[in-house]
This record gives sequence, structure tokens and C-alpha cells, in this order.
Amino acid sequence: MLFSSKPQSFGLDLSDLSIKIALLKKTGEHIELASFGRQDVPENVIEGGVIKKEADLISLIRKTVEDVKGQKINTKFCIVSLPETDSYIRVVQLPRIKKEEIPEAIKWELEANIPVPLDELYFDWQEILRPSSKDSHLDILIGALPKTLVDPYLSVIKKADLNPLAFEIESVATARALIKDEISADATMIIDLGAKKTTLVIYADNTVLFTTGLPVSNNELTSDIAKLLRVDKQKAWDLKVNVGLDESQENDKVYRAMEPRLLELVAEINKYIEYYQVSKLGHAKQNIGKILLCGGGANLKGLPAFLSARLKIGVSIGNPWVNILDPSAEELPQITFDDSLSYATALGLALRGLKGS
Repeated sequence: MLFSSKPQSFGLDLSDLSIKIALLKKTGEHIELASFGRQDVPENVIEGGVIKKEADLISLIRKTVEDVKGQKINTKFCIVSLPETDSYIRVVQLPRIKKEEIPEAIKWELEANIPVPLDELYFDWQEILRPSSKDSHLDILIGALPKTLVDPYLSVIKKADLNPLAFEIESVATARALIKDEISADATMIIDLGAKKTTLVIYADNTVLFTTGLPVSNNELTSDIAKLLRVDKQKAWDLKVNVGLDESQENDKVYRAMEPRLLELVAEINKYIEYYQVSKLGHAKQNIGKILLCGGGANLKGLPAFLSARLKIGVSIGNPWVNILDPSAEELPQITFDDSLSYATALGLALRGLKGS
């Protein structure tokens, strides 16, 4: 085959603090990481998902593409993440109506649940066909974002001389990277503990059911240590990484500094576990079977055990390579596993690019 109808594309993950790129390539049935890169984003360039300094962001995107490790990126096509800020992503149940009637029913759903006029939204939907679906209704996945959030990203990507094949809410891409074969028999919760925000995702069967932000961040944990131990941010970060939740070190001061905020995280997670169980989301009678951690904060020593003991659910570090690397492969990617936890969204975007958007 001389020409491919699916152009090669890479994942481009944009956030307040960083730009991450991942490009996958497939040889036969073998997938490998061809290119990856990261660029820190200075403060005030993106705030809360909103672009504040367009020219600076354009320059940073170009630099990230040019400076990738591995193979040089020779394609302009990319799959781009959109921030969770103001996003709406839900699975809704509709009566078993005709397919041509679904768009109008979705408009009613959006108007009832989102305080943004329809003509100011970009939205998409797809029918979810899954074993737990009942003949009496349709399960429809809806994603919506305000045009005021999306349009500036489209402008920036194009001005950076790139061609976005698709935009995707970041939690959907993250789930694609972490859920084996994108199928979860029991409902799985994903906790993406980032530098400035934490995202909670509930995934069951073959789709994201729910996503929301949590009021805890990795940077706040560092600040808590700095404040209690009266050290600077760098020293606090070192203590967080090297001591973590080990109560036997530093007279348990590092543990005590982080405990209140982590207990707040536990309370928030419990609230959404209960919400899942009593809402229509849980109609399939699937309990939350496990919790996967990702993001830079997932590397906090002792965090899985801390959460598991309090939530009474198995908690483990997610594997962003579960749908990429062959378990028997002898060659490991150039990126370390710990670093790859913050690349989960970029790798999920790259997987979509590999399959064709």
C-alpha cells in the first residue's frame, strides 16, 4: 500500500503548566513510542484552561515539536486535548427513539443541564453499545464545551503551523491510555493528580461515564509541607518525593503536613462513589472495582496504600503503556515509568491518532 488514508498524527496535551507531545508508530502488530517531549509553560500563559498569552503559547508549541526526543516529527497533524474546565461529559439514557430523532433529544438534554446557550457550545455524541445496555433505552455519550474556550485553542494550533484532526476532552484520552483494551468489566475510577488540579473519572464497560474536578492538587501538597516544616518550596518538594507518606521518617512531620488535604481527597472520592451507586450511572449494577492513579502526583510514596486503607477499594498506579507495549517486549521506551504517569493524556491522544481520528 503506497498511500495511507489515515495521516500520521501525534498527541498534543496542553495544560496550564506544561505542553506534552507523544507520537506512536505501528509496525505490524507492534506499537512503540517514536517521539515524545515536554515543555514547561510559564505562569500566566494559560490560566484555568484559558489562554492568556497567545503569542507565547504559539512559540512554546513550536519549540516542543522541534525539540522532541526520538524521531523528528514530520507531520503537521495532531490530536489535541481540551481542558476539563467548563466541560460537560455524561452518559445519558434516552428512550429507544429513531436515530434521526437523537440530535434533537440531545439538545433538550444540554439545554436542561448546561447554563450555556446551545449556539455557544460545541458538542458531539455517540451511542454506546455495551453489554449492560437495556433494550428499553439508548445510552448516549455526550461531550460539550463552550466555543469561547475551544476557538482560542483552534486559533493557536493553526498559528503554530499544525493541523488539528480532532480535539478531545483530556479525561477521555487519559482513560484510553489506562484502561486495558478500553474495556472495564467493573467500573474503574481514575484519579489524575496533577500539579494544579485533580480530575476524577468513572469508566465502565467501554466508555467514560462521568468526570469532575477535585479541590486538591500536587502543588498544594508541596505548599502544605513547606508551611508546616518552615522550608522553601524546593526543599518541600524533595521531602514529598523522598519521604512521602512514610510516618517513620522526619518524625512523621511530612505525613502530618499532607494528611489533612489527602483526607479531604478521600472525602471527595467517597462522595462520588456514593453518587455513582445511587445515580442512573450505576444502572448496570457495577461497583467501583478499582482505582487507578496517574499524573505527577501519583508518584507520591505510599499514596495507593493510604487511599486504599480509607476507601476500602484497591488502589494502584495506572499503567500508561498497557495498550501500547507488548508485555513480552524487551525494549523499553526512553521515558521512565514515573515520568510516563504525567504523559497519560498525551499517550491516549497518540493512541487515537494511531487508530485514525
